[in-house]
Amino acid sequence: MKALIICGSRKGGFTSEMCRSFSEGLDLHGVPSEIFFPIEMNIEHCTGCGSCSAEGVCNISDDMDILYDSFERCDLLVLASPTRFSGPSSVIKTAMDRFQPVWFCDRKHPAFAAALLSGGGASPNYNNTLSIFKAFSITAKMAWLGHLAISGTDEKEISDVAGPSFDYGKEIGMKVVIDRI
Repeated sequence: MKALIICGSRKGGFTSEMCRSFSEGLDLHGVPSEIFFPIEMNIEHCTGCGSCSAEGVCNISDDMDILYDSFERCDLLVLASPTRFSGPSSVIKTAMDRFQPVWFCDRKHPAFAAALLSGGGASPNYNNTLSIFKAFSITAKMAWLGHLAISGTDEKEISDVAGPSFDYGKEIGMKVVIDRI
């Protein structure tokens, strides 16, 4: 049992803290996790060349290979993003777009997916991000377990997101463990 958390933000922010606290909640159920920050990785944009459709392998050699490897070895994928103009961050979208080879081959992949979302305003529109994340999950044949959205981060301290994120990690950890038994 293992989780891959892809954080579409920088370290030290609200989304990063959500990922860290969520990971601790997963740990209570014996689900270790790896948190990756694509903003710190060398991940090129998908060029839409189509070469992955023939062989199921991207012709770009970069740090995305690290995410492919972790993706194939985990049971749970967590996509985490701040809301940017009612959508996911460009950082996470770039990484997600590079998973195109997964749809063209029969690779091992996580059974489950979930999301962590943050938004600065009092009532950000999470619908577009959730639609994109759910479509990713469906395309990769992962069961969607849900999401945690924390709004109003412009008026919060980073520590304010820790408790709800930890609790959500415990909830998802229990679901993953029970469904895998």
